[in-house]
Amino acid sequence: MASPGVLGGILIDFSTKGSFPEEESVSAARVEESALPAALVALNAAKTELETEIRQLSKDSAPDVDTWITHAQSIQNDIETSKQLASRIVRQAEADDKRLEEQEDTRTYVEFMTREVELNEHLRQALEEMQRLNDQLDEAETLASESNIMAALNILGGIVLCPVSRRPNTDYGTEAWETISEVSPDTTVRAMKILNQRCLTLKHAIHEQFEIMFKALVVVNMDDGSITINQTIPTTPMTLTEAIDVLQRYKEVDKAAKQLWQDLDEAILRPRTELRAAPLPKIQIDGNCIRASEQLADNNIKALFKELESVICFLIENLTPELVKSLSNAMMPTLSARVKDLWLDTAIPASLDEIENYQKALVQVQEFTNTLEVLGWPESHSFHRWVEDAHKNWLNKKKETVLDWTRNELSLGLGTPQVAERVQKKMVPRNEGMQITATSNAVDDAWDAAWDSDKEITSPVEDERLHGGSPERNRSSLDEERRHSSMTSTSLVPEEDDPSDAWDWNDEDAADEAAVEPAASEPATTRDALDVAQQNSNTELREVVISEKFQTSSIPQAILKAVIGVLNDGAILTQPKNESLPISPAAPGLFNLPTLLLAEYRALSPLYYAENMNGNMYLLNDTVWLSDKLQDFAAQWKEREDIPERAVRMIKIDPEINKLKSFGNRAYTNELIAQRTIIHDLLAGTQNFFQQEKDEIKDGIRFVIQQVRERNKAWFDIIPWSSCASATGSLVNAVASKLITDIFELPNIGVDEAEHIATIISKVEGLDDLFIKPGQHGANAVPLTGQFADKWFKLSFLNQVLQSNLADIKYLWTESELSYYFTAEEVVDLIGLSFENNTNVRQTIKEIKANPTPKEGSE
Repeated sequence: MASPGVLGGILIDFSTKGSFPEEESVSAARVEESALPAALVALNAAKTELETEIRQLSKDSAPDVDTWITHAQSIQNDIETSKQLASRIVRQAEADDKRLEEQEDTRTYVEFMTREVELNEHLRQALEEMQRLNDQLDEAETLASESNIMAALNILGGIVLCPVSRRPNTDYGTEAWETISEVSPDTTVRAMKILNQRCLTLKHAIHEQFEIMFKALVVVNMDDGSITINQTIPTTPMTLTEAIDVLQRYKEVDKAAKQLWQDLDEAILRPRTELRAAPLPKIQIDGNCIRASEQLADNNIKALFKELESVICFLIENLTPELVKSLSNAMMPTLSARVKDLWLDTAIPASLDEIENYQKALVQVQEFTNTLEVLGWPESHSFHRWVEDAHKNWLNKKKETVLDWTRNELSLGLGTPQVAERVQKKMVPRNEGMQITATSNAVDDAWDAAWDSDKEITSPVEDERLHGGSPERNRSSLDEERRHSSMTSTSLVPEEDDPSDAWDWNDEDAADEAAVEPAASEPATTRDALDVAQQNSNTELREVVISEKFQTSSIPQAILKAVIGVLNDGAILTQPKNESLPISPAAPGLFNLPTLLLAEYRALSPLYYAENMNGNMYLLNDTVWLSDKLQDFAAQWKEREDIPERAVRMIKIDPEINKLKSFGNRAYTNELIAQRTIIHDLLAGTQNFFQQEKDEIKDGIRFVIQQVRERNKAWFDIIPWSSCASATGSLVNAVASKLITDIFELPNIGVDEAEHIATIISKVEGLDDLFIKPGQHGANAVPLTGQFADKWFKLSFLNQVLQSNLADIKYLWTESELSYYFTAEEVVDLIGLSFENNTNVRQTIKEIKANPTPKEGSE
């Protein structure tokens, strides 16, 4: 606890010095209440001492304080003086601003009064100008009322008011005319609007009055078809020259020239130049009057050009140069185009027989062109170009005429069938030549080469046998065989067969050989054919002539006539004596024209052939006939001596002949494809034909046989018999291939089903009579079905197998010719379909597999 005396000292030190006791015992001591009085006493003593000290100090510094007070009072006085001075300065500055404002107001007032004076002066000038303009308008109106148009326009020459309306501003003045905007900047003043409107109205009135006067100078009478051009008018002081000057001021020279051309054309030139508007009136000129007279003009180019020259001379003599220039520019484009289209182009002949008249027309056009150039008349270059392009124009006319004629011939349709004959020379063995002499036919050993598209693709079963595959039946192989057969019979892609092969000239001699064979009922084998070919290779040959008749439409005769006519014209133009003809440069183009003509035939003719059910066969015959005739013509062309060598080289027929053959071949192929597709659809399409109901099978085979016979009957009179038999054989092949494929795809064949199938095949075999040569009857009638349908014997042997027992099948395999048409695997499959699996069946199958090619061993 701190003592009272210590506590008082501590508080005095803390109050005067701000010190705090450092001893912890003192600073942390507890102050008792009893120590406070003593501390207060010490504080009072310290206070008294401090007051005494302050009094003493005050007494010592009193003089210094008085001095400070004196200085402070002086400063206060200076501050008051400065404030008064500042106030005076502020009052004086405010007085200067007021004087400046008063000066600005005075200057503004002076400027305002100056503008007022200028405005009044401008207004005075404007009023005086408006008065002047109004007086001029009055004077111009007075002159206009007196029909003094030129004087009125001269007065108005200095008046062009600024338009205030929204309608287009038409400048009726000259370059010397000025606008009123240079006088008055404000055109919205009502007085100016009135003057502006009055000026425009007066100008329009003068223009209307001038139009009446101009019509009196240039009088157009549509009823009489005449135009009269007056240089002066007795009732008015205006002349034609002044009228043209007025048109120039109004900038309507071109407009007036265009209107004059329209009137001239409608009243005089169009009736004279329109060939379709016969009769043609003659143009007559009497002084200053031109008219379409009642006399008839000569319908030729010479007379037309003569009258056109007189019209041009009339216009030049009676019109001013300015109007003539505008009139000619408006007139000649239409007139020259009409003359070229209606007169010159129609004068171009399509035949060389009229070339002399064409030459005369060229001379007349050239003379007319020279006249235009002398007169300084435009559009002479268009007529000059027409003369220079004489050969091009003639070639285009020839091309257009030939192609149009061809289109018209095609549009007439097939017409009446024409009987044609094809003659062919061929080297054959001498012993065959004797037979050909009697039968008028030849042997074609390569007949099958033309019918690759009709042959069936080798079945997978045969491929397995040839490559040593498994002898067991494979269902996937049969599916593949059926797919191949379907593709063969229904393919929609035409094959590019040679049309000459499609005709099958000489196939009938093979039929004659078959007729004299002792075993004619048995089919000729491939090995037999090879033996015959080897024997014939060492036989003496002789030349024979073979001919067959067929039908064509009337189309190819017209096409041939057009082609030969064009080429003969080209030959004439290439002759030296005709080199001076203006159209001789067109010769190369003529030799290219048959290409276009035949291309047109190929492009358009299918439309007209399609109108006939047998159109494709007619198309084939037409192209064959046309190709032969063109080949003969080309051969004769190369031997001609009346044409130069370059004409011989220009002919381009050979490529077109190949295109014709391909064109006919496609039509023939498309016909067979279409017919095979029909047959395939009648035979249940992609389904198995023999898995239908019996009534459906019966109707289907009846429709198929009917279809084949109808096609054979339709083709019989159109194409040669050998070609007809070949086409019919293609259809029979399609039937046989579908039936054979469907039989192999059956799961099994019972006795009743085998008999039913045999009955169906027997009906198909009734088509055999379609392949008997015309003229053969009785015992001499030998069907050649196997020659034209390579699947025929395979179908026949299949029928025998279905009706045979195991012994008969074994005999057919080993002793007969079943192995020529079926592989061992196919025969084994047939046995598996027809018989139950027993010891005899297995033994027969074993023997057949052991001897896959029985004929090779016997030979």
